[in-house]
Amino acid sequence: MNWSILFSMKRYFSFLALFLLLVGCAVQSKPQGGPRDETPPIILSQSPKPGELHFNGHEASIVFNEYIQAKNLRSAMVATPELEGLQATVKGKRLSITWDEQELRAQTTYRISFGDAIGDLNENNPYPNLEMVWSTGDYVDSLRLNARIEPRSKVPFESLKVWLVASNTDTVQAPAFSATPSKDGIVTFNYLPTDSFDILVFEDLNFDGTWAPESETFGFLKGAASSSDSMAYTVPFFNAFFETPEENSTAFMDSIATLLDTAKSENLGRLTLIIPPANTTVFAWLTHESGYLQSFVYPSFRESDTSYIDLGMQLPGKYTFSGFTDTNGDFLWTPASWYEGKANDPILEEQTFELKANWDLEQPLNFK
Repeated sequence: MNWSILFSMKRYFSFLALFLLLVGCAVQSKPQGGPRDETPPIILSQSPKPGELHFNGHEASIVFNEYIQAKNLRSAMVATPELEGLQATVKGKRLSITWDEQELRAQTTYRISFGDAIGDLNENNPYPNLEMVWSTGDYVDSLRLNARIEPRSKVPFESLKVWLVASNTDTVQAPAFSATPSKDGIVTFNYLPTDSFDILVFEDLNFDGTWAPESETFGFLKGAASSSDSMAYTVPFFNAFFETPEENSTAFMDSIATLLDTAKSENLGRLTLIIPPANTTVFAWLTHESGYLQSFVYPSFRESDTSYIDLGMQLPGKYTFSGFTDTNGDFLWTPASWYEGKANDPILEEQTFELKANWDLEQPLNFK
């Protein structure tokens, strides 16, 4: 027997067995993906400490428990009162803030707000409404202001900015205080002085940290006072623009009229609109899926009685009802104005329904 060959074969099978064992172990121990990390970073330390008194330095820092990143930090960062030369940098787990050496106001509460600009490095889970607060004097302002955002239509509240602006401000360029609402539309401002503010809420569509009233939807409430209680002001958010539908051409209307006159009744449907009471004039439009448009004006003298409009035989298909309430009586949809302190004309909630051929439909309308 050739013992050297036998020994070599044993070594071969030993290595083979070991290889298969390692492969098997590797397959069995294949890691499974865990749940997505949704936890924002945690503050380990900060300087100055929250609410620190007699601080007159020109630099600050916050250290987190994990690596962080910044998103639109420059536009999100707001200092109240203003700090000249304010800068912020992120390195590893540290957020460093500096400003020019200057004489800070005596007996004043300072606050630097970062909004939701700071998040963890992996998933960018934001630290909500991050802020630093200190005082140059013997106390920190302790009042607060709570607000609930009430949109006219559904909106992701986290995409909004809420500003407190000094009352009776003609131009709105920067806030006195800034925050982001929670997922429920609630926002709280802490460490406020005894004062009255105008509340502005808007959607920063171009992410520049400023409000563009011509292109960014907004809402407001003026004269909200800071206090020590938990009462919440309701702030309307006029997050919609109304565009008056374009009237049909004469040729198109003539073709629809011919079709309604010549079609068999079983190929059309009879439509009656049920109009609720209203104390203001309503302008409305009924649009068929073909583009066929009918306009209506419901006058304001109908304060208590429900009325009916028989439109007779109409095209079957899907209809959309839209319009607005003319609160100022100018026969036009008027947008909100911060400077005039006026809300926009309320826009009716869009309603859709279907009229089937050879059916009689009484369709109730909603003017809210």
